[in-house]
Parts: sequence; structure tokens; C-alpha cells
Amino acid sequence: MSDSEPPRRKTLSLKSAVAAPGGPPPLERMVKPSARTTVFTPPAAAPPPPPPVPVVGDWKCKPCGTRFDPPTELADEDHVRCPSCNARLGLASDFRADPPNVAKLRARWLKKA
Repeated sequence: MSDSEPPRRKTLSLKSAVAAPGGPPPLERMVKPSARTTVFTPPAAAPPPPPPVPVVGDWKCKPCGTRFDPPTELADEDHVRCPSCNARLGLASDFRADPPNVAKLRARWLKKA
């Protein structure tokens, strides 16, 4: 140590079991449980799985987004309407065509997953 450096402070140890005067009592050391100690914890019951989301239909109305199935009892010349917003979505014959004529319909066909 040279004369130009100030003297260093004493390094304090935090592991000392001696309490400082006027300070809090020293912390006690935690003891590991022995290997033979067994704590019984009952298995947690798994929550029931959520119910599957019901699929309402294979078609989706473009104006409002409602899923629906086109009614099968309509004649080919009748118009299919949305059950929610009552928008005219197209002719029943266009829904029944294989593949459906989506250029004439105001509904989107949803792919099966």
C-alpha cells in the first residue's frame, strides 16, 4: 500500500452469527430436511377440460359474421337470408352447388378443421 492511497476499510462479513449492537437479531440458518423426511402432498385435482366449442355452421355471413347452415327445405329459386341480420346472401341453388358458387354469394364457406 502506498502513501497516496487512503487506508482501506475492514471487510465486513455477513455470515457472522454475532448481532450488531442496537441492530436486529442475526438470522438463523435454515436446516435442510433429512433424506428420510417425507412430506405427503395429495395430488391436485386437474380442472375439467372446457367443453368443446359448438360449431354452428359451415357458412359465415359476410355482412355480420354470423355462422349458419343454409336451410335445406328451400326451393332452388328461394333466397337464403342470414338468421342474425336478415341480409340476403344468395340463392339456395348456389349454396347447394358442388363446389358452391361463392362469386354470387354474400357468405363465406368455412373450411373443416
